[in-house]
Amino acid sequence: MNQEFSDHFDEFNEATLADSARRFEEMLLNKEDSFFNEETYESLSEFYLVRGSFDLAMKACNIGLSNYPYSLDLLLNKVQLLLNNDEVEEATELLDKAAVYHPSDPEINYMRGVLSVISGDFEQAVEIFHEALLISDEKDNVYFQLAQAYQNWGKVEEAVAHYKMAIEAGFSNDIAFYELIYCLEAGQQLDEGVTFFEERVNEDPYSHQAWFFLGMTYNRLNQFEKAISAYDYAVVIRENYASAWFNLGHCYMNLEEHEKAREAYENTIKYETPTAESLTYLGAAHEKLEQYEEAFKFYKQATQLDEEWEEAWFGMASVLYEQEKYYEAIHFVRKALKMNEYNSEFWLLLGDNESKLGNTMSSIEAYEKAVELDPINPDIWLNWSVVYFDQGDFSKAFDIISDGLEEMPDEADLFYRAAVYLIYDGKYSEAYRYLQDALILDYEGHEQIYDFFTSLDTQKALQRIIDQFRKD
Repeated sequence: MNQEFSDHFDEFNEATLADSARRFEEMLLNKEDSFFNEETYESLSEFYLVRGSFDLAMKACNIGLSNYPYSLDLLLNKVQLLLNNDEVEEATELLDKAAVYHPSDPEINYMRGVLSVISGDFEQAVEIFHEALLISDEKDNVYFQLAQAYQNWGKVEEAVAHYKMAIEAGFSNDIAFYELIYCLEAGQQLDEGVTFFEERVNEDPYSHQAWFFLGMTYNRLNQFEKAISAYDYAVVIRENYASAWFNLGHCYMNLEEHEKAREAYENTIKYETPTAESLTYLGAAHEKLEQYEEAFKFYKQATQLDEEWEEAWFGMASVLYEQEKYYEAIHFVRKALKMNEYNSEFWLLLGDNESKLGNTMSSIEAYEKAVELDPINPDIWLNWSVVYFDQGDFSKAFDIISDGLEEMPDEADLFYRAAVYLIYDGKYSEAYRYLQDALILDYEGHEQIYDFFTSLDTQKALQRIIDQFRKD
């Protein structure tokens, strides 16, 4: 729910408002009485609301209303604050009180629409907002509230239509753009979003916002090259557009262009205060570039900003694993698991480290937990099976892969590995069938099986079979 506030800042320049805020806070601190006129209290309440200082905003409303009980702006701002705290009943009572004082004011009816949305009476909310459209001078905001009502009502197509109307009418808050894309994705209409945002950039080629959300729409469609092109326009128009740089980094990571991803993430933290999330992504880009010391540094910085940022602890464990520092890696992956025991990747990495250290039982327990959480991740089945393969228990290794194939009957890598284990177990006819299926599913993937055979005679025999499936 998004409320536009009436702007008293035209009458109060920044210095005057800052001085009023300072005197107001000194009054609260020293428990003194100071004189402020009605307009100042209204401006102070909005000043704190916009900045998210809700306690101070409520104090400005309460003290202001004790002196000016009929102030519509103070009443509505307090209703907004009560709604922020989910105090719907008290907000309703206060709005009824405001209606007694200002029976014909359209803002009160508008707020009733907002209350109806929060209360789940979407039909009434829509009716109220449609009435508001007839008299409102801020139609963009009313369209936005209509879209919110329809979205919460589950009427996605109507929500999409009204988000578009809000944007076309001049609603510039990013939330409308994000919600539009969310609804388009939910309704599997992202192509329609591309058309809409292309129209926006054609109307205003210098709108960094339109280019950004066009890029985001392409991104959701996995059209990363087109998304990159749109984000590039956004950062050319507004160089310090951190969100666009951040999303650029994601696109480059998806395309495995890790050096460009690193540069994009570096620009992200250049133009906005680094967060645990942005530092973790920067660390991941360095890790993909095998710059492990740099990667570890950024992961560590992320945990210093947010000790509960599990992905950064996992990142440090991953980097240490790549450096064959398995004991140290286990410490960090267990830190990640303490924060989230339901992440299969964490259990997989723990299993891999325990396996490298020869801790067979511990590694099996970790793999079992990982596959329980994510049975359609082939890496878990493949890595788990290696534990038994390394012990020479080829039959058990095959059984693990066989279980994996029940979950993923079209996974070529599992067929290749099954063939490997069956060859080692002397079951050549059965191995041939699995190898045949693997080659049909993914011929190019056959290179992986050579890692398991050092004998040239075996490799030649396999090559003769593989060549039968070569595509011209």
